[in-house]
Amino acid sequence: MPELAEVETLRRDLIPLYVGHRLDGIAIMGPRTVRRHRPEMLQALPGEVLGRVGRHGKYLLLGWESGRILVVHLRMSGQLLASAPGAPLASHTHAVLYFEDAPELRFVDPRTFGELFVASPPDGAGTVAEIDHLGPDAVVVEAKYLERALAGRRAPLKSIMLDQSVLAGIGNIYADEICFAARLRPDRAAGSLRATQVDRLARSVRSVLEAAISKRGSTLGDGQYVDLRGRSGSYQTQHMVYGRAGQPCRVCGQEVVKLALGARSAFACLGCQS
Repeated sequence: MPELAEVETLRRDLIPLYVGHRLDGIAIMGPRTVRRHRPEMLQALPGEVLGRVGRHGKYLLLGWESGRILVVHLRMSGQLLASAPGAPLASHTHAVLYFEDAPELRFVDPRTFGELFVASPPDGAGTVAEIDHLGPDAVVVEAKYLERALAGRRAPLKSIMLDQSVLAGIGNIYADEICFAARLRPDRAAGSLRATQVDRLARSVRSVLEAAISKRGSTLGDGQYVDLRGRSGSYQTQHMVYGRAGQPCRVCGQEVVKLALGARSAFACLGCQS
């Protein structure tokens, strides 16, 4: 958490606030946030104008007009907050980007797993080496790709969906919600799906993620995900199974269960999913 839907919400909010604005400076308060390289590497960015904001999976890609890319990975508890210049810093603020004629962009991360780093220059195809290990972005996945990716796999379906080298952007929340929408048990062998089921899964990946994005993501009880203005998402009110063990299924009324998947778990309705 945050997952694709939450990061995409942030991406869309960043564009009107920051694209076209010059970066005047960067302050780093938490060295772990820039652990991939020396903090001084970030100091090459001030003076640059932000040209675009991209995303692949859970990674935000801040592209500057020079061609440099600043990658933001929120991981478990990272937040990006647009704050008025000079406003008090929230606890666990580890970096601040200062823009001309725009709010300060603050990186807050209580658990310090998140990071900022300047990526290697993209190759001729636009590939960023540091995220080249990722599979295709989940929101545009096609059934033909999934059919190849799942073929022969004995691992549980949810485990494969969480593998970022297979699909980029899906985490615990949306894996469970997608499996429910596709009427597939998250613990069944991924390679056991028939072509019609794979097609249904691909459509469910897109429809669930698009619905979550339209509701600005999911904010759980820990409140760790908020948007740029500190506001919660609302898709959590539409979760069908995630976090609802012991409650009746919203479709059939059977009790939602929590399944063990090795070190992980999954929520499902065994009346609706097979």
